[in-house]
Amino acid sequence: MTRPLLVVDDDADLREALEEVLRDAGFTVLGAGNGREALDVLARTRPLPGLVLLDMMMPVLDGLGFAQELHASPAWRDIPVVIFSASASNADVAREVGACAYLRKPVDVEVLVETVGQHALPE
Repeated sequence: MTRPLLVVDDDADLREALEEVLRDAGFTVLGAGNGREALDVLARTRPLPGLVLLDMMMPVLDGLGFAQELHASPAWRDIPVVIFSASASNADVAREVGACAYLRKPVDVEVLVETVGQHALPE
């Protein structure tokens, strides 16, 4: 069993589809529409999510800003982050922010579930 997962994407349809796929795979899933909302979810959720699936290009607070704030917090810095983005250039950004994996959109469902399962922290 793993802790809840946090899916962060401003595309509500895509976020909901990803949440459904991950729930069908047996995960508990939380969602946020941008980095600021995701920080709010982290502040009020216990147990903390065991993994963040993070889009990079979002309004309000983008994925890079979110990852910087996540890693600056002693309470949150060990939460694994998987970057998923339509831009190949974000693979370099993923390495810079210390992401444990990078997935390119469109995301293959089997690869998504396998990657999340590999990196999500247990309860």
